[in-house]
Amino acid sequence: MTDDLIEIEKARRLPGSQSMSDLAGIVVDRARNAEVWTTDGRRYLDLFTGVGVCNIGHSHPRYVEALGEQLGRSIVGTFYTEARSRYYELLAAQLPPHLQKIHMFSTGSEAAEAAVKLARAATGRNEILSFWGGFHGKTQGALSLHGGPRKHSSGPLVPGSVYAPYAYCYRCPLRLEPLTCDHACTEFVDHAVANNSSGDLAAIIVEPVQGTNGNIIPPAGYLRKLRQLADRHGALLILDEVITGFGRTGSMFAFEQDPEIAPDVVVLGKAMASGVPASAIVSRSELVEGTSFGVPSAAASTFGGNPLAAAASLATLRILLDEDLPARSAKLGAQMATRLRAWTEEFPIVGNAANVGLMAGVELVEPGTKRPLPRPLTLRVFQELMARGVLAMAYDSKIRIYPPLTIPEEQLDQALSAFEDAFRVVSGQLD
Repeated sequence: MTDDLIEIEKARRLPGSQSMSDLAGIVVDRARNAEVWTTDGRRYLDLFTGVGVCNIGHSHPRYVEALGEQLGRSIVGTFYTEARSRYYELLAAQLPPHLQKIHMFSTGSEAAEAAVKLARAATGRNEILSFWGGFHGKTQGALSLHGGPRKHSSGPLVPGSVYAPYAYCYRCPLRLEPLTCDHACTEFVDHAVANNSSGDLAAIIVEPVQGTNGNIIPPAGYLRKLRQLADRHGALLILDEVITGFGRTGSMFAFEQDPEIAPDVVVLGKAMASGVPASAIVSRSELVEGTSFGVPSAAASTFGGNPLAAAASLATLRILLDEDLPARSAKLGAQMATRLRAWTEEFPIVGNAANVGLMAGVELVEPGTKRPLPRPLTLRVFQELMARGVLAMAYDSKIRIYPPLTIPEEQLDQALSAFEDAFRVVSGQLD
C-alpha cells in the first residue's frame, strides 16, 4: 500500500515539493510524541517535526482533546470567539509590556510580509534590511527579503530590499576570527546601509538564529548591536521567531535571552499551533494607528485567527507553560551541547556543531577543510539515519535538528547515538 499511495500522489502533484518527503519515501500512519509509525509498520524517532512545528510532541492528548472540542463547535469565520480571546490574553502575558497587540495569520510568509507592511506604514519609509542566508518564506514578498540563492530565477522581486552579511562565525563573510573581530560584521551592516540604501530604511528583519540556512547561531550581543543600528537609522527591529519561538531555544522566545533586546515587531509561526496553520505578528498599536495598516480589514486574512487555529494555538501555549517545556528545552539542550562538541573532535566530517536549546545545526565538511561534504556522502548520512530509525534534515551538508521539546531523554540519546553511528560509517568511507 505504501508504494501505491506514493505513486498516486507523485502522479498528481506538481514538482517542487519538500525534499525530505521524497528522500524519506515513507507514508505516515500515526505519530505520538517523538515517535512516527509508517503504513508498513516501521517506527522512527522524529528529529524533523515538520521543520520544528511540533514542539509539544505529536498528538499530545490535551491538544487532541481541545481540537476535538473546537471541531464540534465552529472552525471558520473571523468573529470574536472564546478561543481567540483567551489565546490573545495568555500570549500577551508571555510578552514584554511594549508588545501587547497581536494579529493572527496562517503562514510564516504571510506574517513576515505583514510585518514589513506594518513597518512601512509606521515609518513612512520603504526599504527593508535583511541578511545573507536569512529566510522569511516563499511568497514573492517574503522571498524578496532572502539574501541568498533561493530567490534565483524567481524575479522580478519586490523592490526595497537591502542585504548585508549575517554573523555566521564558522564561515565569517569577512574572513575574520570570531574571538577578536569585535562584531565587525555589524559595522559592515552600517556600510551596507550607507552605500546600498537610498536612506529610506523602514526596518531591519532578522532571525535570532538562522533556521533555513542551517540553524546558524550568532555570537552573544549580535541582536543588541542590530537594535542599536535600527535606532540610529530610525528603523524598526523585526525579529522573525517563526522557528525560534515557543520554547525551541530554551526560552519562550529567543529574544528573551538578552534583556537589552526590545524588538518592535515579532513574527511567530510554525510551532505556534502544533500543526494547524497559524502565525502572528505582535507589536504595539501606536505604531500603526491612523496609518494604512490600521484601516479596518487592511491586515485581514481569510483564515487568520479562525476558531480552530485559535484553539490549537491556545492548547499549545497552555501545554508549553504547564509542562515548563522551554526550561526542558534548555536542560536537554545543555546535555546535547556536550555531545555536539565531541562530534567536531571525533568525526573528521563534522566541521561545526552547535545548538541553542533543542535547535541544533551541524555542518559536514571534507576532512581537514571547510568545503561542504559532497551531496552523495550527505545523502549516505541520511540513509544511515533512516536505517537506524531516525528522521532528520540530514540530506545536505548542513544538518538541522528539531526534536520535540517533550522527547524522552533516552530517545534523544538514542537518536544522537544514531548520528554518531552514521558519521562513523561515512567517515570510514573516506579512509
